[in-house]
Amino acid sequence: MVNVRFFGGCGEVGRSCVLVEGNGRKILLDAGIKLGAKGKERYPLIAKNEIRKLDAVVVTHAHLDHSGYVPFLVKSEFKGRIYCTKATRDLMHLLLSDAIKIAKERNEAIYNERDLKKAMESVRVFEAGYEKEIFKGVRIEFLNAGHILGAVQVLLSFRHGRGIKRLLYSGDINTRESNLLERVRFPKGKIDYLIMESTYGSKKDTLPSVQKAGKVLADIVKETLRKRGKVLIPTFGVGRGQEIMFVLENYARSGYLPKLSIYCDGMINKANRIYRHNVIYLKMEIPKRILLADDDPFKSPFLKIPKTRDKGAVLRDRNAVILATSGMLTGGPSVKYFKKLCSGSENCIVVVGFQAEGTLGRALIEGKQEVEIRKQKFKVRCRIRHVSFSGHADYNGLLEYAGKISAGKVFVMHGDSEKCAEFGGALAGKYGKKRVAIPKNGERFSLS
Repeated sequence: MVNVRFFGGCGEVGRSCVLVEGNGRKILLDAGIKLGAKGKERYPLIAKNEIRKLDAVVVTHAHLDHSGYVPFLVKSEFKGRIYCTKATRDLMHLLLSDAIKIAKERNEAIYNERDLKKAMESVRVFEAGYEKEIFKGVRIEFLNAGHILGAVQVLLSFRHGRGIKRLLYSGDINTRESNLLERVRFPKGKIDYLIMESTYGSKKDTLPSVQKAGKVLADIVKETLRKRGKVLIPTFGVGRGQEIMFVLENYARSGYLPKLSIYCDGMINKANRIYRHNVIYLKMEIPKRILLADDDPFKSPFLKIPKTRDKGAVLRDRNAVILATSGMLTGGPSVKYFKKLCSGSENCIVVVGFQAEGTLGRALIEGKQEVEIRKQKFKVRCRIRHVSFSGHADYNGLLEYAGKISAGKVFVMHGDSEKCAEFGGALAGKYGKKRVAIPKNGERFSLS
């Protein structure tokens, strides 16, 4: 018997946290927070007495909606191992360190640097494509997810006598190749249970290829610079930031864009160093480009780092394109640039990723012409454009993923409630209602 309990991530994007019990072991898959939420809605529902009973925690990737609660588990006396890839470990440390700093500034910290240090000491790394027995009768395998550097799907195998039950947890997946990463890898053999994301689980969610999105972005940049405006691209420091940086650098190097300065501000610079140190996990042409052609895209002459805290040099540069964190405009340098640029009709702010409810980024794509930041109001006169550079599979990609795996039972989570319902309904229509479940937070399932 395998039991599954959902502590977060059901009918929402954020606080992913799923408990799997089998062969007398309790394994927690991800422990994230919900960005933009307040109070108890921000954290998984797992109680401290449950945390103490955990045998292991597996983190699919470093984004905070999957890893942001990990140090709190250690603070709550979790004594087991934390499993992830090397790149996830490195990026997770970066993101969690920054999260602690921001939480302290807002008086919202639930753990500290000491808790993070203990969590990192508990990490055991191994790479995608390898299988490992972590407990007697319990094996784990990581499969490439194609989402960000180090992101994996988690395949758990539970042996019962002569039989084996296999459960696949997708984490966040991308079925399209990007400039940096290969697409998701499909598992071999029969999968009994599949727990999968549905971030873009609506029929309306058709995402462009990186090539098409890159051309649209390049044209926006070209037109804005022609009008002597500046382009601000609020972006996540990990994943999307590097993807967009590569797109702009390629167009600048080809001559399609005029001479420009691509300013990288915020966490993206530290993340770039981690990407560079883990370059062997990127698409093979990138390390080849560095080693054989002596052409390192991470050290491109078009890339610049702001030298002053007041951003004055950046704002005086007539050909500035600014990549700044945070991606949802919830804090960091992107908000500082927004305040400076939002009133100029010649400027353009390009939103490139998912924007959670309640964030400034969401308000902009909804067309708000006046926004409030810390009780100060700002008129939005600049152009707002939305170009999707998602690291997730779209609706058709999710259908392809579920179809190729064809699990005996599918659980649909990690999507807004209406998207979980729509995608779950599509799967139920294709494979039968009994094979599809749309769990709620706190719900428990016994799987035989």
